[in-house]
Amino acid sequence: MARIMALVRVLLDGSVESSKVLEDLRSALSSIGGNLESHEEKPIGFGITALNVVLTAPEEDGITDKIMEAIQGVKGVSSAELERVTRAG
Repeated sequence: MARIMALVRVLLDGSVESSKVLEDLRSALSSIGGNLESHEEKPIGFGITALNVVLTAPEEDGITDKIMEAIQGVKGVSSAELERVTRAG
């Protein structure tokens, strides 16, 4: 089965450490068949941190909606924005 690769910008609300959010993101994504491939942490200001997350998931109908629901369901995530999606293979 083909997979997609997505870049998602995740804004953290500062109530939880970014390492805990990443751990919870890995768990949430694995529940839908996704994998967290890499991430980059960027401080924005005023205590707000952004995570640029690269992930892979199975290519299926509605997968981007499932990805966003999984990410936004993680404690400490303020918002998430799907930046880019491509077919990984």
